Amino acid sequence: MKLVLVTDLLPTGLSDTFSKSLALYNGYKLFRITKFYRDRIEQAIEEDVETVISVLTRKEYFSQEEYQKLTELTHSGQRRQSSKLLLNLVLGKGSRVQRVMWDSFVEMKHTLPKLNKIMIDIQEKGDSLVNEAMIDKHVPDVPSALKDGECNRNVIALIEDAQRQHKETLQKQSEKLEVKTILIKEKVKTFQLVDRYTELTIISDVRHRELVEHELLARGRDHEEWRQKQLRRELEKIRTDKLFHSSFSRGGLFSQMKEFYKRSDAGTFTGTSAVVSGVAGIGKTTMVQKIVHDWATGKIYPHFHFVFILKFRDLNARNIRLTLRQLILDEYPYLSYVLDELWKHPERLLFIFDGLDEFRGSIDFADSWREAESQSRCTDPGFWCDVSEIVYSLIQNKLLPGCSVLVTSRPTALQLLAKAQVSVWAEIMGFVGEERREYFHKFFEDQEVAAAVYSHVEENELLLTMCYNPSYCWILALSLGPFFTRKHNKKQRVPKTVTQLFSYYIYNILSHHSVKMESPRDVMLKIGEMAFTGVSERNIV
Repeated sequence: MKLVLVTDLLPTGLSDTFSKSLALYNGYKLFRITKFYRDRIEQAIEEDVETVISVLTRKEYFSQEEYQKLTELTHSGQRRQSSKLLLNLVLGKGSRVQRVMWDSFVEMKHTLPKLNKIMIDIQEKGDSLVNEAMIDKHVPDVPSALKDGECNRNVIALIEDAQRQHKETLQKQSEKLEVKTILIKEKVKTFQLVDRYTELTIISDVRHRELVEHELLARGRDHEEWRQKQLRRELEKIRTDKLFHSSFSRGGLFSQMKEFYKRSDAGTFTGTSAVVSGVAGIGKTTMVQKIVHDWATGKIYPHFHFVFILKFRDLNARNIRLTLRQLILDEYPYLSYVLDELWKHPERLLFIFDGLDEFRGSIDFADSWREAESQSRCTDPGFWCDVSEIVYSLIQNKLLPGCSVLVTSRPTALQLLAKAQVSVWAEIMGFVGEERREYFHKFFEDQEVAAAVYSHVEENELLLTMCYNPSYCWILALSLGPFFTRKHNKKQRVPKTVTQLFSYYIYNILSHHSVKMESPRDVMLKIGEMAFTGVSERNIV
């Protein structure tokens, strides 16, 4: 299958009907739509926020004081803060100001690709957008949401207790972050997740391999500037709390592929499936851990009453037919008394499947062969199915229709999902800008050591380029840290090249954590031979 760029699939412009479409929305609906797209608008106008400021000031919607504050932020390079403040002001000034802002966007869309995407999105969604934007995120508590004629007070109490226990369990499972070591016999050190976690840059689309390779061929400052430029101009950042029920639930590269395979009689569903991809070591599993921890502590997704996390690596051992009920109870046995009640409200459930690329089973999202084999349909939590069928049926909304599903994967396995019903495609870009520095300062307790290590990394173009990936930051921090401590023997030279650094890193792993099967020198020579072959053939991993 030939893949085409997202920009090739987007219309070159919007028709004049956009302004007419806005005129159909009353003040309250326009407010909700503006608020619904707020995160994306802030990013979209960042490059030319001056124009919007000028339009609204000229029409006397901004006071002189507000104008000065906005322009000060812009001129000082704080463009994102300026666009955030602008949206705050606009949302607080009524529908007339919001309408003028949207009208100004019509003139700006040709120079701001991200703004053009938003306006296309609004036109394509049409009347359904209003209902989507009007969804009340402040959902009632568990008893109110699950209460019906069959659910008595005893059942409600059981559900409350189960949710409390479930959140406590997930919080305990996710609150610690394990960091492996290389220089000491102790293989793992444990830290609080909230103390060590550094936010990743995630974009609401999946880039072409050629685009990623082009990025990686740039070095040092050029690499960082290229990424920053792409983020400013075209790529939209998405936070982990916006993967479900947000304005990012829309098209993209793989969504366009999905449309090609969609059956004409496909139904509509209320559930959302999100896929987050990223290369090895980019932080997919740690991101999932943070999502689970934030949900368990009440910070995100209150409309999900229960979250279930399953790792494909563990599912490989489940090579027998089983039920979804059995799969969940094996992980969370304390839910046995309430699970049947939870199935009645699938819209309150989120399933997370981590590491699709590690799954040894086969998941085929083509429905044609299933139509002839009714026994392969997994449409009930009590049906006995293969694990692959359970995953397929949840994502396709054939099992517990209305539930939401999050899948993480390396890019190599994304083709498996090309025919799946996915609402949000996202990619982890890794660290951008100051996120790299933040990682090192969180890694080291001694901030002087952190500053020294990062300064050393900044001086080397290749090392700085590698730091977009958290796993490389981890290797650099582990390897370079000891050279900048007070106990360090100054006679030993600090590794400066990638070869020196990885040689030092691998040597210490072999010395402290490997079975003594062969000499570290022989292993290093074999790794060197493999690296030489890769460089000679210009292979980009």
